[in-house]
This record gives sequence, C-alpha cells and structure tokens, in this order.
Amino acid sequence: MQKLKFISGLSIFTVIFLMGCSGGSSTTDNEFLGEFPSIENNYANQLDEKEQEIDECTDFAEAFKLEKEKKLLKEEKKQAVEEYLAANPLNKELPFQALADTKYTINKVEVDKASEGNLNIKFLITINEDMMGEYGSVEQSLYIYYKALDSKGEYIAKSRTVAVNFKRVKLVSGTEYEVVGTWQNNSIRNMEDFAEIVEVTKEEYDKNS
Repeated sequence: MQKLKFISGLSIFTVIFLMGCSGGSSTTDNEFLGEFPSIENNYANQLDEKEQEIDECTDFAEAFKLEKEKKLLKEEKKQAVEEYLAANPLNKELPFQALADTKYTINKVEVDKASEGNLNIKFLITINEDMMGEYGSVEQSLYIYYKALDSKGEYIAKSRTVAVNFKRVKLVSGTEYEVVGTWQNNSIRNMEDFAEIVEVTKEEYDKNS
C-alpha cells in the first residue's frame, strides 16, 4: 500500500528527472506540441528497452521483476503525460498546407484532444461547392489525408494518416464541417521537431499505407 501511495504521488518533476537520468534522455520543447512528444518518446524508449530485457530473460523470477518494472513505467508515463498536459494545454493553431483546387477550404487545424498515447487533430472546413457523388447524389462524408513535416521540411515517420467525420452530413456549398484524425504513440514520439501538417492526396496515402 505504501508503495502504491508513492507511485500515485509521484510528481511530473520527479518523473521527468528520472527519465533524464535513464539512458541520457533529453526533453525538447516543441513550438506547437510542447514537451508532449519528448515525454512520449523518452518513455517509449525505456519501455522498448524493458521489453527487450524481458524477451531475452530466461530466469522466471527476474522476468517477473522486469514485468513489474514495465508496469510501473507505464503508470509513470500515464501520470507524466496527464500532469504535463494539464499544466500545458496544446491550444496553438497548427501550420498547414492544403491541397489546391479542392471543393472545400481548410480554415484551421488544431489539437482536438491530447492524452497518453493519443493526439487528435481537428480540421475545420467550409464546403465551397456542392460535392456530388458518382451517381449524382450529394456526398455525405469527407476524408482529409495528411502527414507531418519537421523544421527541415522532411516527412516525420509514421505521421501519414486520415481524418474523418462519422456523422453523415450533406456536403453542400456553405456547410461548416469538421474532421478529426489521430496520431498514436508510434507517431507522437517522432514529433519533437514537428513544424507543419501537409494535406496529401488519397493516391499518396494509399501508395504509402
């Protein structure tokens, strides 16, 4: 019980300090995503190392100990992210490049919700002209395919994904529309040098999926 109280009371300062002492981890403060990607990345690295230790372990007692350490790391990570985001909400608009010659305008891109292992990105859109389907009916869904670039304009690994809206809405001229896409841990951990979002075609998305 005393150990559990200690874990639940572990402060974000202590967690980041421990991370910094483990394997030379460092924390980057990104202009738009703050230290969130660094926290995810530092813990992901530690968890990867712990998983490798477990895979290579042949002693049952030692494997049990390593599993407990892995569980503790996951708990620390969750608390570290929660405390950081509570004190540092991600509320800046995100730079973006939209495709040309579309029937809609992307007005704004922002973080919809961030939590441990998840970063939801919201696109606020205006439909400029009726979006007609193949058989003459009005389309009721829109997909925005996108990826992230770093400050050097290079593709950020595992960031290519799609934003959707599961509500069916007739996409006629003047409609205000929102779609949301998600980056998860394997993407977030690569975002320390995030600079902008770039809309891509479905063809590019399908080719690289």
